[in-house]
Amino acid sequence: MSKNKLLPALNEISKFINSLDIVEGISREAEYDLFFSLADEGTLLLSGKEAIQYRQCLKLLIDTIGDESISPKTIETLYQKTILTALDIHEKRRDKPFEQRLKVAIDELQNSLTTTPTTFSVYYPVFGLALDGLPIQVGNVLFCKFDDVHLEKFLKFLNEYEGDESEKAKRMSFADSIKQSEIFGKSAGLIDVKAFDNIAAKTLALKELALTVDVINFFSDIIPYQKGHIYLPGNNERLTINIPIISKGEKPNFTFGWEVAGPLMPFSFPQLLENDKKRDWGFSKIANLLAKKRNGLEDKIISAIQWAGKATVEGKKEEAFLLYAISLESLVLLDNEKEELGYRLRTRVAHLLGGDLESRMKISNKVRDLYTVRSKIVHSGSYQVTDADISLIRLYSKNCILHIVNNEPFSSMNSIDSLVQWFNEKILT
Repeated sequence: MSKNKLLPALNEISKFINSLDIVEGISREAEYDLFFSLADEGTLLLSGKEAIQYRQCLKLLIDTIGDESISPKTIETLYQKTILTALDIHEKRRDKPFEQRLKVAIDELQNSLTTTPTTFSVYYPVFGLALDGLPIQVGNVLFCKFDDVHLEKFLKFLNEYEGDESEKAKRMSFADSIKQSEIFGKSAGLIDVKAFDNIAAKTLALKELALTVDVINFFSDIIPYQKGHIYLPGNNERLTINIPIISKGEKPNFTFGWEVAGPLMPFSFPQLLENDKKRDWGFSKIANLLAKKRNGLEDKIISAIQWAGKATVEGKKEEAFLLYAISLESLVLLDNEKEELGYRLRTRVAHLLGGDLESRMKISNKVRDLYTVRSKIVHSGSYQVTDADISLIRLYSKNCILHIVNNEPFSSMNSIDSLVQWFNEKILT
């Protein structure tokens, strides 16, 4: 973030702070819109126009920065510190005039928002993953077992820490608590991210991990005899549930419906890598895309894989169907034209997967029928998707993706326009 880009937002903040009445600001009547405080700097109550201006300036600052490496909460904390430092409610800086305090506070805010971000290593729990075959790097994520080797890294940092004994004792206690936590001895994703604060670091790491997990899950149901997938805390836990079912009538019938929800077994990286090598699925190519700076077409491919990966592990058929449809549309309808979506979708899928006129016509008709199912789900919300429907849209979605990833001329394309042009030429000829 350049300092010049920040100037308009900083000027607005400076005007806002200038407009605040310090006496009125700390002794308002009970009705106020917001208040905030920082240790040793006091509490400020804002109501009416002041509260509106506060929010407008904060939004302007966040939008101007537009960088996920610093969290909105951290931006707001720095913003609040600037206001309270300039107002000096506790009169700690009254040897300096208000104008000088304001200038110093604005300069400190500018410096804080334009410093170089720090590298954070984030260990995020990953469930449903077999420990055999770990560690393994996929894109920007190292899937590993969080054990003594990783804990040793924490202890090394602590031993190098130069500070007061109480702070060092707190950090040692933190390291001990890790060993007692649920993550220890279990699978985790290690992601290094550059951020200004730990909240932003966690958010960025989770975003990268979720993308990588979705990409891996894209392959989870095409591995023979593999009935597992990876999931993050709070998603797709494996549960065995008992469902009492009672029929009412002359002869009531009582039964228990046993059902297993979630993955049936841990996901195995060795099986994925072995099958990828045998069948040339392109997993290694896709993993490389995750780790590089991607062009527009590569972003579209990864997005389509991510949607299909979400669909693969979605338990509700209707939602899975829509996710596969989104995947197919995001890959094939690249030019975002709104006219004749159904027609363009079915003709483009047909040209991607059909080897001759007859097969293309069959595919086109089937995609048309699937698009009708999609419309019913979206517009009525009650349409029940059959196994035949879900398997067919899954087939088209995944085959289109793998075809573009692994075959020429698509592998050599480096722009969305190149693929759109290929579609147009096929249709015209």
